[in-house]
Amino acid sequence: MAKKKRIKIESTNASGEDAVVYLQLPDAKENKEAQLAYNKAFREALQSGAILRQKLTQVMEEQGIWDEAKQTEYETVLRKIGEYEQQLNRGGISLLEAREIALQMQNKRAEFRGLIAERNSMDNNTAEGLADNERFSHLVFSCIYNESGKRYFSSKEEYEEKASEPFIVEAAGQLAEKLYGLDPDYEKNLPENKFLTDYNLSDEDLNLINEDGHAIDIDEEGVERLIDENGRFIAYDENGESYFVNRGGEKVNKSGDIEVEFAPFLDDKGKPIPVPGKEEEEEKEEEVAEAEEEEKPKRTPRKRTAKSKATTE
Repeated sequence: MAKKKRIKIESTNASGEDAVVYLQLPDAKENKEAQLAYNKAFREALQSGAILRQKLTQVMEEQGIWDEAKQTEYETVLRKIGEYEQQLNRGGISLLEAREIALQMQNKRAEFRGLIAERNSMDNNTAEGLADNERFSHLVFSCIYNESGKRYFSSKEEYEEKASEPFIVEAAGQLAEKLYGLDPDYEKNLPENKFLTDYNLSDEDLNLINEDGHAIDIDEEGVERLIDENGRFIAYDENGESYFVNRGGEKVNKSGDIEVEFAPFLDDKGKPIPVPGKEEEEEKEEEVAEAEEEEKPKRTPRKRTAKSKATTE
């Protein structure tokens, strides 16, 4: 019998230690077991009062979560994304204008995700959604093996206890990609992001960059500002050293407070006024320092003796 192909997953456990498991795609027997797990979870979900997926829209409308206004907004956002994509596909405009279109497209994409986030969350709680999750969970449990070819988990309960471990999450992601054709580079392959990277307007991590390759932030008014790896606004001095700035370009400290050099207040004659109590504090500090110096034991200097130097010939 031909040996089943397997995918080596090298990751870590919750303690940060190296962990290696092997992923094998499910065969007919494992798919059948997963379907039985789906059927059982579906029945239990219905018995516990979960709604069917086809009734989800009706329930959301009844609860005021989704109405005609939301539906219209949903359709408008989708249409706008399509229009932006067509503009990028046609070209014939300035690169600056095309970049603006791509950024608007990113904003609309985020708006779309926000609109459907609650809907997707509720879908996971439908009878079908709960059953789908149980089927996939069963597949992950049954398709992870150790190096010797035995199932990594002895029971479904053991798997559920460790499901959040990094190496299990990685294995589950790999399995989902293979089973459902998910694109691991989905974000990078979105039209707006592909355009930005193709024309060197963003880096491989999809961070916007300027013509020098420096990470930048562009606000709603189109103003560009340099940022560091943490997204903080920065600028550079004449020596090329970076420092933090605020949105107005003023130098700030690590806490975001504007850095200014304090100058004394002046009296009516223009003379500096000392800070109340400051002189007394400084005098006390000087007295303490002098007292500590006097208390130090006097040391008699010792005569130095010449040290021999060994040489090799």
